[in-house]
Amino acid sequence: MKFIFTCLIFLALSYATFAQQKAKYTIRVIDLSGNATRGSFYAAADDGLTIIRNRKDTIKLSADSISALYIHRKGLAAPLAIAGGLTFFVLAAKSDKLVESVVLIAAGVPVGVSGGLLIGGLLSNKKNYKALQAKDFPLIKSNLQKYTVLK
Repeated sequence: MKFIFTCLIFLALSYATFAQQKAKYTIRVIDLSGNATRGSFYAAADDGLTIIRNRKDTIKLSADSISALYIHRKGLAAPLAIAGGLTFFVLAAKSDKLVESVVLIAAGVPVGVSGGLLIGGLLSNKKNYKALQAKDFPLIKSNLQKYTVLK
């Protein structure tokens, strides 16, 4: 019982610290030629977007060359997948029967991880903008600024 209580306290504290962090969003920009650019969404302006790519280089994309935007929240699926897997692991550790523990670990942990990934994917804020033109950016700029690092 002490082990389970300790695990629950640890999960509650780590969730509380995770909830205090500012949400970060990943963006995928499709240009007119069909090429995709992915990275962290840094800033939105009337004339285009600024994106930080994985190598930490900054790219300024012109509004004339963008045809679609796909925005989703970063870092939500992994904690839920870990929590789902740990739930079945704790249930297996609590069980007195060896066969039941093995079944809960072998079958339950993958099911818990999959369920956590599914719930994390459903809960992440997703925003799609398709068939964009340069004249649309001043109209959607205020909406896009909710997802940027710069406010």
